[in-house]
Amino acid sequence: MASLIEFHPSFNNGNPSYYHKQMPYLDEWSALEEDYSSSLSGATKALQDASLRLPVVGNVRADILEVGEALNSASNVMGMMSYIGSFLPKAQETGILISELARVVGEERVLIEECGYLLSKTHMLQVDECSLRGHLIQLNRSSYCQPKEGQA
Repeated sequence: MASLIEFHPSFNNGNPSYYHKQMPYLDEWSALEEDYSSSLSGATKALQDASLRLPVVGNVRADILEVGEALNSASNVMGMMSYIGSFLPKAQETGILISELARVVGEERVLIEECGYLLSKTHMLQVDECSLRGHLIQLNRSSYCQPKEGQA
């Protein structure tokens, strides 16, 4: 019975709910996170490459446009990171809520199955009770209809 409490895949076939509406966003988040990580790594590498090409001794000369472009790219990435980072707590909260919803749905399924079982058992006991009452009525009638010893 404990295995029924876990999230069941047939829940996906149920009525549309908040959970179903959030799934595409969570799927997009994993793809976005991978792209974001790749972009951040690329920008970091480009910034490192640009800064490592600067000589540290002697007559220092640098291509101002290239260094400016690298710094601008790094600045844009940092801005996007703070923007995307603001969604992270909400995504974590949504994940927690979805897990809680799945747990509650699993518990409700177990309770509904248990309720169905108890209703079925109650029905069977009611049928048995009616049958026994019928037998009692027949026994009582047959005892009235039979002549007693010493009579007749």
